[in-house]
This record gives sequence, C-alpha cells and structure tokens, in this order.
Amino acid sequence: MTTPRKPAVAMKPADWKKNLPRPAWKNLERISAEDSWFCVYELGHRTYAIYEDGQYEESISYLLLGEDRAILVDTGNGIANLRAQCRELTSLPILLVNTHSHIDHVGSNYMFDEIAAFDDPMGLARRTAALGYHHEKARTYIEGSAVWKPFPKEFDPSVFCIPPYRVTRWLQDGDLLDLGGRQVEVLYTPGHSPDSICLLDRGARMLWVGDLFYTGSIYTWLAGGDIDLLVGSFERLIDLFPHYDLLMPSHNEAAIEKEILLEALKGARQVRDRTGDYLLLEGGRRKYQFDRFAFVTGPDGR
Repeated sequence: MTTPRKPAVAMKPADWKKNLPRPAWKNLERISAEDSWFCVYELGHRTYAIYEDGQYEESISYLLLGEDRAILVDTGNGIANLRAQCRELTSLPILLVNTHSHIDHVGSNYMFDEIAAFDDPMGLARRTAALGYHHEKARTYIEGSAVWKPFPKEFDPSVFCIPPYRVTRWLQDGDLLDLGGRQVEVLYTPGHSPDSICLLDRGARMLWVGDLFYTGSIYTWLAGGDIDLLVGSFERLIDLFPHYDLLMPSHNEAAIEKEILLEALKGARQVRDRTGDYLLLEGGRRKYQFDRFAFVTGPDGR
C-alpha cells in the first residue's frame, strides 16, 4: 500500500533552474551555434544533440547524419528556428521523426517537409498533426518562470502556437529508416503516450527513447499513458541491451548509461503494484521519487 509523504505541491517548481547546468553535459563536446537559444553538442557517429536549456521542459532534439539523408528526432517547443539550426549542421535532406506528438516534441514540425510519426491506435498522432496546439495551450509553456533565456528576436509570445503539419510517412513497429550507410529501427513503446516510439541505431549503439525515460519526472497521467504498458516497454528495451550502450532521452540530459533502465523498471513495477510512498502534487497527482528520476501518475496511481 502507498501513502502520501507531504501536502500537495506544484507540478512545475519555479526554481527548476537550480538544476542547471546538468552534469551529463560537461562530458560532451559543445560546438558553436549561431542562435543562442540552442546548445549544440557532438555525440560521435555523426550525431548531434540540440538542447533547449532556456525553457522548463529542457527539450532535446537530435540530428543523425547518414550518407544520403539525415533524421531529426523531435522538434522541441518551437520557440527558435530549428530548421536553420539543422542547416548549420548539414545540407542533407532531413526526415523528421517524432518519438510522440506531445506539444514539447512537435513545436517546429511545421518547418519540415518530410515528417514521420507512429500511427497509434488512439489516433493521437493524427489529431495532433491535423490540429496543432492553439495559443491558449502553447502560452502556458512560456509564461512566468517557465523561461529564463531571452526569446529569439523573431519570436512573438503574444501569438505563439504550434501550427498543424503534414505527416508524410506513418510508421509501424519494426520499420527500418535507411539514411545511407546507417539504419534506424522503429520500436513501438507505449506507456508515456499511446504513440510513443523508440529509435534504435545498432551501428552507433544508441537508443532514442523520447519521454519513455529521462532524468526527471516521467508522466503516465496524460491521456493514453499507462503504467502497465510502461513496464512492458522497459522490459522490451532491457531485452535489447546487447544492441546499444547509450540512451538518448528527449529532455534534460543526453547520452545516459543504459543500465539505469534496470532501476526504472524496478521503480515502475513498484508504482504499478502500489508498494512505494509518493508525494502528493496539485490536482491529486502522485509523484514517486527515485534516485535520478521519478514517475508522476494520476490520482488513481495509474
């Protein structure tokens, strides 16, 4: 049985900036970026992390270069010109692949011509592509303490929204994306959202995990989230340990050691089985805190 440890607290603490700079980045090679909104790091294997540390979500997009084309994994919050940043790094044709369609992953989708997303059974990815996110939703990501860096000069917060976009390829589990001399495999991994996927590059021994795991609060309370499915997805990724070394999450830190998934699986099972204490958050949500990560569920513990 689980019990709450404290009175309800805010979902997004105003002092989130105290976590910066996060320790994982100091071990990576930072390269210059014309737009100071982005922090760009070279990860090896012709792979780059494009990090937005100026906004609460600390979104990370990744650019993977092959011989014939590139893959961009996610597009963050849409505050700065991500297309221009990618063009600083490559002239190759770019296929944008979304790990899922939450607002902080599709912010700059409209800037790209080729977009791939998973065709989930709940239709979330299709609805998001058709509708985008209106200003009343988007502005909550840039208000108050959510942003500490100056906005780019071309950004207008008064009209900020996420425009609709056109998906040109609907993905299925097991699809292979060929970049020329480099292949990326699509893995369907629901739990955080109904359309969540991971991307496996066996050659580079890297696994992009979206929001399935990161060093922060992992949500299962959003629409389509499911702690049981999250456990199953962790189990699948652990079975694939022989094929990768590093996790590439979409928030906070890049290039995380894969072994942390063993701790995440253990923690997720405790949440599923209701055998751990939790912190009560606003709205009745529950936060189960572990060493370097947490799970946030709905009021029912799911």
